[in-house]
Amino acid sequence: MRFRTRFGYVAGALAASTALLFATASAASAGSDGGSVVDPTRGATAWFKHYGDVFWVEDTKADGHSAVVRVYVPSVGIAHNLFNPDGKGTARYKSYGTAIPEGTTVYYQACIGENGNKTIISCTPGWAKGVA
Repeated sequence: MRFRTRFGYVAGALAASTALLFATASAASAGSDGGSVVDPTRGATAWFKHYGDVFWVEDTKADGHSAVVRVYVPSVGIAHNLFNPDGKGTARYKSYGTAIPEGTTVYYQACIGENGNKTIISCTPGWAKGVA
């Protein structure tokens, strides 16, 4: 009987520890990547990866314009345009790291623009979103 009591105590402690481990793991990975925004007409692709809060932009068209990802995170006051002037087939990224709190919704668009004067020419309609 004593063995069962100890075993029951150990099993209960083990179950509680396992539950805490899973709860912590799911809370830590609350973010979600955003989908890719592909605009072949404009020649830009943008996407978001929640690990490191990284926004990417790829130039997909040799048209003399820069691909741009418009980043908007209203809850923390971020409104930024990341230009990629490197030409077709290249990608650039910007990591916001800890500037965006976990669980925050982020928005982004794929655009084209002029890197020299930092002007946006046109963007995909609507905003894609992810969670930091």
